[in-house]
Amino acid sequence: MPFNEKDFVLVEYTATVKETGSVVDTTSSEIAKANNIFDEEKLYEPILIVIGEGRVVKGLEETIKEMNEGEEKEVEIPPEKAYGVRDPSKLRRIPLREFRKGEVEPIPGRIVEINGVPAVIRDVSGGRVLVDFNHPLAGKVLVYKVKVVKQLKTDEEKIRALLKRRFRAKEPEKYGIRISKEEGLVEIKVPEQEMLGQDIQLAKRALAREIFEYIEGIGRVLYVEEVVKQKEEKMKTETAKAEEAKEEQTQQESSQSSPSQ
Repeated sequence: MPFNEKDFVLVEYTATVKETGSVVDTTSSEIAKANNIFDEEKLYEPILIVIGEGRVVKGLEETIKEMNEGEEKEVEIPPEKAYGVRDPSKLRRIPLREFRKGEVEPIPGRIVEINGVPAVIRDVSGGRVLVDFNHPLAGKVLVYKVKVVKQLKTDEEKIRALLKRRFRAKEPEKYGIRISKEEGLVEIKVPEQEMLGQDIQLAKRALAREIFEYIEGIGRVLYVEEVVKQKEEKMKTETAKAEEAKEEQTQQESSQSSPSQ
């Protein structure tokens, strides 16, 4: 039975470029390692897809919507329903000196970031650099091998999945969750070790908005943060780490005004 709008499903997939057979995305760590695209910062596991949310390419979401729990399928997705057709207007020539200011060596094929926007260097000649702001997969037909692992049906399952995605929580089971439809309330107890997480306040607000949108009858989200007395030295260490992470993020943001790798 096809899924409906706002249904929650956990999905595994591997995407390849039809023309070359190269793997460009996957939820499997083994496949990622075998194809030299493994990212240590990424969680390799079934991902949450909320039907209609638009977090994956249109063609993949349309395919998933027509599948059933436990079903596997291989599908070709044209550029129009993947990363779009190539747009010539997104090619720009930038003076070479701008890259030198940012201490970036412009090499064809290299992905750089310009004013916060990723782009691919296509050519370097005559003191100018041809930069392509099209998505690297624009114009490509993609082949997806996809499996619907599970449909999430209870409110708690959905909230934990949203929490895991928004907080990038490796152990979402450590968060306490209480749901009261009578009070129109979701109460989330945040583990002490997560309180100093980077951008935690932004994540809280974003998660609350998603809960309001997808969980019926909820009008309030309450976050409970409990601090248990501990040795002073341990508290100093955790605070210092949080401050270092914040300082590093500030330095990275300040460097994004110039072209960078």
